[in-house]
Amino acid sequence: MPSPLLARLDAWSQSGQLALVDPGGTSPFQAVIQRSRQLAAALRAAGLAGARIGLSSTPDRNWVEGFWGILLAGGSVVPISPLHPAPEQNFFLRQSASRAILVSPSLAPALPEGPVPRLVFDAGRLLSSVPEGWHPPPESSSDASTALLLYTSGTTGQPKGVPLSHQNVWSCVQTLIDDWQISKADRLIHALPLHHVHGICVALLCSFCAGAATELLPRYDAQRVLEAAEHASILMSVPTQHKRLVDYLDELEDPALRQRYQGYLRGLRLITSGSAKLPEQLGRRLQALSGQYPLERYGMTEVGIVIGNPLAQRRAGSCGRPLPGVDLRIVDEHGRDLVAGEPGEIWIGGPSVFEGYDGDPLATRAAFDSGYFKSGDTAQWTADGFVEILGRSSVDIIKSGGYKLSAIELEEQLRPHPWVQDVAVVGIPDETWGERAVAVVVPSLAGRTALEHGADAASEQLRDWLKQRVAGYQVPKSVVWRDELPRNAMGKVQKPELLRTLPETARP
Repeated sequence: MPSPLLARLDAWSQSGQLALVDPGGTSPFQAVIQRSRQLAAALRAAGLAGARIGLSSTPDRNWVEGFWGILLAGGSVVPISPLHPAPEQNFFLRQSASRAILVSPSLAPALPEGPVPRLVFDAGRLLSSVPEGWHPPPESSSDASTALLLYTSGTTGQPKGVPLSHQNVWSCVQTLIDDWQISKADRLIHALPLHHVHGICVALLCSFCAGAATELLPRYDAQRVLEAAEHASILMSVPTQHKRLVDYLDELEDPALRQRYQGYLRGLRLITSGSAKLPEQLGRRLQALSGQYPLERYGMTEVGIVIGNPLAQRRAGSCGRPLPGVDLRIVDEHGRDLVAGEPGEIWIGGPSVFEGYDGDPLATRAAFDSGYFKSGDTAQWTADGFVEILGRSSVDIIKSGGYKLSAIELEEQLRPHPWVQDVAVVGIPDETWGERAVAVVVPSLAGRTALEHGADAASEQLRDWLKQRVAGYQVPKSVVWRDELPRNAMGKVQKPELLRTLPETARP
């Protein structure tokens, strides 16, 4: 079956329109695709046609050309983040059975020795050759349908390999292009990691396949993002990035510069937020600056993006409605469909859903039921068909004293307190309650002042304040104060890691 991704690439192959802006300059589609085809020919000549190939590059045109070059050679892309420590990089290369790794020149000197040949590439050319005596696998061992092999974030356990077919990726990309009306008139600001669905499929590929321009930033820097917004129309970010942006503007002392940057934000056609729930307070702050509430959506590595707020009807606190072509259910523990207001697990069907975990039939069987992927996320319908995410069933739904508490809802209630800069609510095992809800709080400046008079007193005052806003049984039994919360590259709090540090300190 022909690849719809490569068909779209071919459609832009003669276009002189701007495709990429990066620290090295600008590139039209025609040049990017020509270099990608040149790289594909070099990979085939090296005996790597159809192979799984790691890709480790700075976020620039090399990453984009490496991605398309591997696909054009019939292979599968295994993105490897240069931010990961060497053992983790090598873990992904071994687990994926990658046969080589493409590395951009700037990263090559620091790349650790690994289990596969390292091939330095630049501008569509291989700058190093396959080691003498190394024999690549026969092409028959590859899976030509797989475009991307990504790994789950590991926030709830060991990362698992997720093969996404060309059709899986294209279904997600095409749906978002249509739903968000992305066109060649757009220009995207891209400062997301390029080893997750968000940075690759939702941002980069939606822009590239729509014929839009993409400005690739080497890292997230609030000032640089605001400068790029002068010529952009779309900004896609995660909540932690949005917070850095509004904090930067709030602290900017030059009123004329602040007004200019705010004008750039108000000129954006679309601001999105994903990979973690956007705190409503933060969303309102950004809305006041930009004139729009960020468009939230919901997805996972295994399914792409399956729920989204309508472009012209965004609802704070909701990730929206099922996107076209998505078969979404919210069910109870017996697999029965639930009605509005009843919390249950999200089950997902549709063309963007993957077929199963790489080399792990047991995990695959456990993840599916009646043809639906079981997300592990708890949510509920609203009366008008929107979806409200209540949290990750394993870490965000706390079963305490016979009640089910949503950690995400409690976090939303705590954030407006002037002592709270950041917060995560978790549940720890407890003989009496089943699970004991604990609020882990990063104090603001005012919070640090309050702590000088005693952590216990500050904790009780915070709990008393919360009792005025939620039912007594929902109030966390303990408050723990921390300097920071552990987060992954996409800004998600790593609650299992946080939990491992709490059993002793969290008990009164």
